[in-house]
Amino acid sequence: MHRKAAMICSRLYTLQHIPMSLVDREGHFIQSWPGSIRGIIRQEMAGLLIAELRQLKCDPVHPVVHYFDKGFFVAINELSEDLYLIIGLCTPYPHTREELMEMCAQTVSPEHMQLFCDLMLQVPVVTRPQIFSFTALAAQLFSGEEIPEENILYQDIALHAMARADDLDRARFAQREEADEHTPLDYENGVCQAIELGRTDLLTKALYAAPTGRIGTMSANAQRQLRYSSISFITLVSRAAIRGGLSMETAFLLSDLYCQRMDVLTERSDIERLLIDMTMDFCDKVAKSRQMQKYTPVVRNALDFISVHLHENFSTEELADHCGLCRRSLSIRFRQELGMGIVEYIHRERIGEARFLLEQTDLSLPQISASLGFSSQSYFTQLFRKYTGRTPERYRSGHRSR
Repeated sequence: MHRKAAMICSRLYTLQHIPMSLVDREGHFIQSWPGSIRGIIRQEMAGLLIAELRQLKCDPVHPVVHYFDKGFFVAINELSEDLYLIIGLCTPYPHTREELMEMCAQTVSPEHMQLFCDLMLQVPVVTRPQIFSFTALAAQLFSGEEIPEENILYQDIALHAMARADDLDRARFAQREEADEHTPLDYENGVCQAIELGRTDLLTKALYAAPTGRIGTMSANAQRQLRYSSISFITLVSRAAIRGGLSMETAFLLSDLYCQRMDVLTERSDIERLLIDMTMDFCDKVAKSRQMQKYTPVVRNALDFISVHLHENFSTEELADHCGLCRRSLSIRFRQELGMGIVEYIHRERIGEARFLLEQTDLSLPQISASLGFSSQSYFTQLFRKYTGRTPERYRSGHRSR
């Protein structure tokens, strides 16, 4: 079994360069890919993962993926009674060396910290859908059974740094005096998991399920308290979207734009409405990103190019050249897979971007029209009315008056 498992792990690592390790039932590392992992991760960490796997009563066709709030994934799967597969550590977004040092403090021996950081800086970024797919594939290769993603148990584990004991005791005393606990993690997890899956139906239920408890006090000033908690929420949502497969550039840009928009609002109701819109927007974009996975690589390449260059003037010939095809061949592929022509798709994307800019920024109509590459403001208005049924002015006034 060990020999077969090692061969499978070696080939998977060659394909994806996601770290993998085989460990025994006590957590001792048998073999790792790359080999430098062996001896870096503490045995206690592997032992805890195995103990939790047993407690959850998982078998070889039910792996577990953990997400730690320090910013990394690790998956574990039982291969036999005395052999376990650990996948990771890997991360859904890049970290600086300083962040990695802080992140690995509880999992890596001090003498191996620098080596671990060097290793992690070479590991590819892995989103939640990717770690799920990779974990399911590995389980399938070992078990010989088809493993649907529904078989994978997802654990979102909080590893918050402990405050000093005396500060913590005082905080606990104050909380007991108030007889009011913090909002449970279940609420945050429900929102974040819905975003990661791109499921607006689940997100709506999670958002409107009244959470118990309260948000922790970050400022005695009510306005600052609202802003601090809102920024924390925006950060949670943007990171969940990245784990769901949304590009980091898009997620960080959206996060910045929503923070800027919130910065000019003063009414609590306006800020709360903005946060709801923001959360649904992130979820929609994750769903769209996941939908793209069904297209062929050539069409995905074209869609990525359009998304990146949406604010630039480019021709369909330039797009086709970027994809390595002639314009006619790309047009045929596009229509077969998306059911529309390239120009229509670009128009839809630009009108979608215009809607966002009208809702969330104070840019003038001429500025929006010019930034999206329309030949004139009248042409922009004509297309906007075609796809939304309203002029840009009426669309913005209708949104702002809600």
